[in-house]
Amino acid sequence: MRGSRLIYDGLWRCLCPAVDGRALRRAVSSRAPGVVTTARTPSAIACTRLAQARHVTTSSASASIQNQMVTRDPAQQTKHEVPREERLLTPAPPSEETLRQASVEEIVAALVTMRDAQGWSFHGQDIDRHDRIIRLVRHLLSARDQTPSPFIYECMMDAMVDPQGSVKGIRKLLDDMASQNMKPTAAMCHSALAALTNHPDYALRQEILDTMQEFWFTIDTPARQSVVLGLLRDEQYELAYSRLTEMIEQGAHIAIWVFDIFVMVFGKLGFMDEMMSLLYRRKSLQGEDRAISSILYYALDVCSSAFHYPGTLFAWNSAVRSSLFQPADGIVENVLATAARHGDASLATEALDMMSRRTRVLAYHYEAVAEAFAASGDMTGAFRILCIMKKNGIRIVRGNTRVVSEALRRHPKLMSDAEAALRAVAHDEQLPVAMVGVVVEALAETQGSEAAMDLYRDVACLCGEHANSTMMQTLIINSPDEETTRALVKDYTAHIAEDDDPVRDSHVYGALVTRCAEAGELDLAFRFANQALVAMGGSNTRRLDWVKVLVAKAVEVEDGRIWGVVDELRKDEETGALVERLLRQMRMTKRASELKV
Repeated sequence: MRGSRLIYDGLWRCLCPAVDGRALRRAVSSRAPGVVTTARTPSAIACTRLAQARHVTTSSASASIQNQMVTRDPAQQTKHEVPREERLLTPAPPSEETLRQASVEEIVAALVTMRDAQGWSFHGQDIDRHDRIIRLVRHLLSARDQTPSPFIYECMMDAMVDPQGSVKGIRKLLDDMASQNMKPTAAMCHSALAALTNHPDYALRQEILDTMQEFWFTIDTPARQSVVLGLLRDEQYELAYSRLTEMIEQGAHIAIWVFDIFVMVFGKLGFMDEMMSLLYRRKSLQGEDRAISSILYYALDVCSSAFHYPGTLFAWNSAVRSSLFQPADGIVENVLATAARHGDASLATEALDMMSRRTRVLAYHYEAVAEAFAASGDMTGAFRILCIMKKNGIRIVRGNTRVVSEALRRHPKLMSDAEAALRAVAHDEQLPVAMVGVVVEALAETQGSEAAMDLYRDVACLCGEHANSTMMQTLIINSPDEETTRALVKDYTAHIAEDDDPVRDSHVYGALVTRCAEAGELDLAFRFANQALVAMGGSNTRRLDWVKVLVAKAVEVEDGRIWGVVDELRKDEETGALVERLLRQMRMTKRASELKV
């Protein structure tokens, strides 16, 4: 049934901004004596407060409705009774009985309250805004015989902003308005743009922007924010970032939460540089914002995972060094790895110290810090970290020094610094053999074994034990003359048992056999040759240069051990053919030399 003339006129004036204010006041003042207008109770004000940050004007309808709201006298309410206007906004949906008892003004006021999803709450509790708006609008249109109006469409468009909305619903509302010859309002267009941030549709968004220009509606900062967020949701990342940076350059007052969304999305996608560009500006706008700690935590996580050094350092300095939060162990490990890769010894040391207070520090943690020192050129710091690792009960082996070896090969100028650093650290404590070995091997491989012999001779003094087999083999391979090779072979056979020989690849074995054979040290040459045959495992190989050298020397001194090697090589058909061809060439060469004599 149609409502009273007063209620109908009041609703009509609320929904039509063209109604003059004096007529509106006369309609309100001519109510029945039984209806008392009073100031709203504090609890109702807390429930229905509108967002002060909302920049979209709903064509003055909201203000008119608020001026017409009818509330009960507090004296007429019992102590525990919920105010009538609040009953429509409780977390539980209002029943049909509650809706029938509510006046049209109260229902409309509830709709006005829900116009901004971020601007109100029911005593801190959330409700299903999408369902509640549709429920109230349906009641107005069906049970109260209210005619559709721009305000009703605005409310329905606000409901489309919810994830439960859809592009189909947005377009249906616009088409319905057009079919009834209703012109779109500015609030309707702004709500549609906001809805399209959750339900992106590029063509529809452009239609709405064209409509706003046609009706001279202001495309203000909130509208532009909705556009860039819609582009972001539509996975047009470059265009969204370009539009956002354009707004920043124009000095637009962009909401902080917009920056937060871009930071989160770009971080997930791995766009670290763009993410950090926005995060720098976002942090400068933080003020009293509490969400910055969560954003910095996220930035530290994604940047350290991607080894993005500028982002990791910024987040660490902004949050961890300022005690804003304590990162998880996994994040600290990523920070440590990032610092190691980029040579930030200070950051790596801080991360290691934080981990040592929480859990047991493992070998790879120390190696990461040593890598950071080595990458920064501080060889003394790198060696001291390895010594600390040894003191904490972790045995230093060749693999632990890999990071130092890589740094020395990348920057050969550090060789002299590394040797000096070893001798300086040795004044305080004995060094692990592997730590000295990494410098000896680097010197031998880059400058020849002669350059490393002084440090090699001091190994026993620096470490309290003799050089290991790998170090000595590297020196033998890179030895420039036979005299040095024979001295090294003598040391090797004196200190390294055959069972202690490390397993090497065929290339290393070939180099060892060749060097030993050329120096006339056939005992060690055959020792390495037998190990090379085992390493080959019967697989085909064409790298048999060492066989030629070994055969030549063995034939020269008539060493019969060579036939055991040859017989082993003949077991493989292809390798055997190569050996036979090699032997024929050697016989022909020898015969030719004899004929010349």
